[in-house]
Amino acid sequence: MSSPSMAQPIAITIMLLAVAVAPGLAVGSSSSVINATCAALKPLQPYDYCVGVLSADPAAAAATDVPGVAAAAVNITAVKAASTLRVITYLVDELTTCRGYYSNLVKSLADVRVDLGAGRFSNASLEISANATGVPNDCDILLFEGNAHKDPFTQENGENDLLVRLASAIIGLLNKNLVNHGF
Repeated sequence: MSSPSMAQPIAITIMLLAVAVAPGLAVGSSSSVINATCAALKPLQPYDYCVGVLSADPAAAAATDVPGVAAAAVNITAVKAASTLRVITYLVDELTTCRGYYSNLVKSLADVRVDLGAGRFSNASLEISANATGVPNDCDILLFEGNAHKDPFTQENGENDLLVRLASAIIGLLNKNLVNHGF
């Protein structure tokens, strides 16, 4: 059996350990300050969302009053806003590149129209194949694989890709018929 003088340091060690571990256990669970703050916000803010967001943040979970919860909420919002700004910056850069792709596509299609109007089907076919086909997919790939990992124009790029391929196929048919039938 242990002596009373040994039991006291062990008890103190266990209490210090419990005090040291307790704040870490609070993270991820909602505190009474978070619960009260979120309850006071109903119906303006969804209670479960409020508790979930704040409880997941160590600073909010450790807050002992509403100003502490408010400061944590502002910090959470600032981090998310900065992240969104980065995504917007990446998107602007990537969309600028896509704008260049589409500017070249529009110019190439104008050249194709000129060649078609002049009966130069072979030139039109070459132009559309070399400078138009695949451009919408290039933009899609850039936006999907780029830093933003967002493609706000998936539908438009897909439609443009189908239209370019359709026009290219029809011009190819014209070119083939010209070669085979001389018209």
